[in-house]
Amino acid sequence: MRNGGGQVWSRPRGESKADVWCFSNMSQPTGKAIYIPPFAGVRLIEYRDRLQLVPIPDVKEVYGYGKIKASHVTVNIADPNSEPFWDDLGPDDEVWAVIQWFVFADGYREFGKRCFLRPECSEDHVQKRMEKMQLDCGLSREQALTMLHLYESSQEDRDFVEDNFPNYQFEPDPKKLDEYDLYHARLKVMAELSPKTVELLKIADATKDPEKRRYVEREAVQSYFAELAHYLTEDEVLAWQKSNPVGTGWMCEFGEVMREPRRTMSPVNHELALNWLHEQYNLLTEKQLSLSIWQRLLIWLTPSAIKKRRERLGLTTKRPPGPPPKPESQ
Repeated sequence: MRNGGGQVWSRPRGESKADVWCFSNMSQPTGKAIYIPPFAGVRLIEYRDRLQLVPIPDVKEVYGYGKIKASHVTVNIADPNSEPFWDDLGPDDEVWAVIQWFVFADGYREFGKRCFLRPECSEDHVQKRMEKMQLDCGLSREQALTMLHLYESSQEDRDFVEDNFPNYQFEPDPKKLDEYDLYHARLKVMAELSPKTVELLKIADATKDPEKRRYVEREAVQSYFAELAHYLTEDEVLAWQKSNPVGTGWMCEFGEVMREPRRTMSPVNHELALNWLHEQYNLLTEKQLSLSIWQRLLIWLTPSAIKKRRERLGLTTKRPPGPPPKPESQ
């Protein structure tokens, strides 16, 4: 897109953060071969409406700048046949290019952000532009959320942060009892779909030696593949194995999963684990919680059944015993 000051900006297709790889990006109907990157591990991510286990690409971000011919900078950077961006420059004139690449462990590269500047810009100015790009791309989720509170942010701004800064879930300090219990409740829910992957995540969390942890995380990637058997196309299975070799044991597990009925997740358990603190379910009576679940999911469970669900998940209520306090009279 055009940017003031004689610059051209381009954003990468799909996810703009290198550490998220959605399966929807794997097999686009373009006729191109599917590329699945090497994965370094599996993590639990919290989205606004769901919890999900996702594989994490083994990738690093690289930044650089240099000169290219002006004819390569077009109005639509994805289409080299579109009209040149600068109509006052000849096709062989050179302009500055500042580029971010995602470099995967197998050597595959993909463009990230790109910024093009006019030839009269000084190299010092170009270098500062690259440093700013690195700074912008290096924002953490916490920093991005903090920035939303510094101005009257729009829903589009908030959606951008949610979509581009993944909310990874890591095991909290056991002293933070509410967060610690919730994290493990979420793993129990995800184990309904991927029990062996979740078990390996727990082992990785408890493994302090970096090399041993990397080994466990690679095992988790193979387990994730096997337990995803019902959801992968044949082309995706073949592409996965090119960049993520799967051992014979996990291939046997893949076959076992395929022979079994597709696993399902309890929507009630998922709702409890996702919104236990967000919706303050931990402050409700069993009767109130039963009603809230009905209103949310249109699934009716008795208060005693809800109590058993939360207890099996290890979720503890913070509501004091006894009847709810009466509101103070005006």
